[in-house]
Amino acid sequence: MKFCLGLLSILLLFINAQGLAQDSSFNQLGTVVVTASKFNERRIESPIAISTISTKSMKETNASRIDFLLNSVSGVYMPSIGNEQHMMAIRQPISLKGLYLYLEDGMPIRTSGLFSNNALIEINTNNIGHIEIIKGPASALYGAEAIGGVLNFISEATINMPLVQFRSQVNSLGLKQLDLSLSSSNSKGGWTMNTSWSDQQGGPIDYSNYYKKALSVRHDFSITKKISGFQSLQYINYNAQMTGSVDSVHFFQHNFSSLQTFTYRKINALRFRQKLNYQWNKNNASILNFMYRNNTMDQNPTYSIASTSNLTKFKGQINSNHFNSIVIDLQQAIQLPELQSKLVFGGVLDISHQHFNAHYIDIFKDTAIGKYTKYSFPIRDSLLSYYTSNILNKAVYINLITSISHAIKMNATVRYDQFDYLFNNKLTTGTPSSNNYFKQFTPKIGFTYNNNKWGGYINYGEGFVPPQITEMYNAVRVPYLLPQSFSNKEIGIWYQKKKWYTEISMYQMMGRNEIISVRQSDGVNLNQNAGSTNHIGIEYTIKYKADKKIEFNWNGTFAKHTYTSTNIKGVDVSGKEMSAAPNFWNNLSSIWKINNKLSALAEWQHQSDYFMDETNATKYPGFDVVNIRFNYQMNKSTFWLHLLNIGNAYYATMATKNFSVKGNAAYSYYIGEPRSIALGWKWTIEKRD
Repeated sequence: MKFCLGLLSILLLFINAQGLAQDSSFNQLGTVVVTASKFNERRIESPIAISTISTKSMKETNASRIDFLLNSVSGVYMPSIGNEQHMMAIRQPISLKGLYLYLEDGMPIRTSGLFSNNALIEINTNNIGHIEIIKGPASALYGAEAIGGVLNFISEATINMPLVQFRSQVNSLGLKQLDLSLSSSNSKGGWTMNTSWSDQQGGPIDYSNYYKKALSVRHDFSITKKISGFQSLQYINYNAQMTGSVDSVHFFQHNFSSLQTFTYRKINALRFRQKLNYQWNKNNASILNFMYRNNTMDQNPTYSIASTSNLTKFKGQINSNHFNSIVIDLQQAIQLPELQSKLVFGGVLDISHQHFNAHYIDIFKDTAIGKYTKYSFPIRDSLLSYYTSNILNKAVYINLITSISHAIKMNATVRYDQFDYLFNNKLTTGTPSSNNYFKQFTPKIGFTYNNNKWGGYINYGEGFVPPQITEMYNAVRVPYLLPQSFSNKEIGIWYQKKKWYTEISMYQMMGRNEIISVRQSDGVNLNQNAGSTNHIGIEYTIKYKADKKIEFNWNGTFAKHTYTSTNIKGVDVSGKEMSAAPNFWNNLSSIWKINNKLSALAEWQHQSDYFMDETNATKYPGFDVVNIRFNYQMNKSTFWLHLLNIGNAYYATMATKNFSVKGNAAYSYYIGEPRSIALGWKWTIEKRD
């Protein structure tokens, strides 16, 4: 921590010492964001750590996946685990936990209580206009799961001109991607359609084929000067072979073969959204959002495969998880010009119905080739789980933004949530049917100070995560659980002068009532609120624009994540660093506009070492990856060449070790992609003013 504070001081002294010419195009403080308060607001007025990935940055990157974009943001690491599957790490260790809230145009894409670490598969990459990332708890505005961060994927409104765009990309790892965008408008609004098709065959890792089809349709309308809004429809169809991780033997042998021959993950996701704005007068506006979700995930998962006493026979499951939901989100914004304030009232109602079933399967392994070759349903009844659940989330909140002085603003929010779980077990065995209720009061308050080209903020906020359905109803009896809660103290500064821009945030977040599995006196393992953690860190962004041709960006984080009072599987790990928690993540990039047509982007990513297990006995050394991207503009066409992992670094995007298991099987490595070449072309067929 002392080193981080020292580095902060040196950076500030260095930046203050510079005297370079002003460039008005390099203005970060004027950026308008919507995620901070659900309404358009200048970045400089938001007392939070928030980053944006602009449309311009996305065009310069021409990324085929979301992780290529997010990993350039300070404090954000999204490890790919193959076929667009992913984990996340924002102010938390790398994990599958439901500590992140994923939004599309400000609305959650999934229901709270049914978190999926692979939720971003359900985003159409061709429909993203720009991305906003809040770091730290934001439950006061957005509710459950907004702990480590909130990621808001914002689509672009229909433009005021006809547009047809075609985009294609292939790479040396077997990926093919085609995107098509159509847009048409008139004086009352317009239509936009974005489609995307991805297919990968014969990738670097055995048994890793997949395809994804995505369709997004948006209709913007303006009925009168007072009434406006949009409708949108999102559909995702995804089918992937599931490779899973490799053990220590395979990893150190650089063995890309897979044990699997039949595991899979299939997703069908449909979302319909209606947004309606009514401007009563210049100081009063109402916003109504209605959303319908319909989501099915079918799996034969690798993580459910377990051994038996027979070396050639294993056990697993095939499961199906379906939910549909209706969401109503109502907001009333009142401007108070005489008080230089804005007041926002809001209410949310999310009604979801879930259906889950799982069937037991026998799995057979051919020990000669080291693969699971087939599976069968046993002759006896193979039904393992069969239940339904109804989830009702009711919430109200109030947000006040007010000017204390010309330079100081206050932003305060309080929210009250209530969750009702109705669990109905269709089987006579397993967890008994039950009703459970949770409630949570969540505050957040922050202040901003701005003086010419520099300023800062300070905030205190809390966040919470209700118990997930799988945490509540996975044992022979229902445990008594409370929502996991997190409190966060944070201070940040930003500075812009001439060709420099920097932003630095320092935070401490404490986790309480974290859910872990605890062995009871009768030998049964039950989930309990028995864990607590401490997270401290510094996140920084430094930008330097040498001239109109060359720009440098340095984004990174120093962090330390520790257990403060936690006992895991009978072992006290209090005071230990959390597993899969790198202390340092860095992304350094440079953009060089060689001429009006050709540009190059070089990027270096560095991850420090970290402990693979909770007892801090085993370390993973981290990795370094270098990417180079070239873009060439010619008339209505854009061509690009990407050289990814140009040094062919051999690494794992995530590595863990189960300290209670012996042997090679205790280790788990998700292999990172080797060197690859990607070629792409985008053609604007028609574009008129």
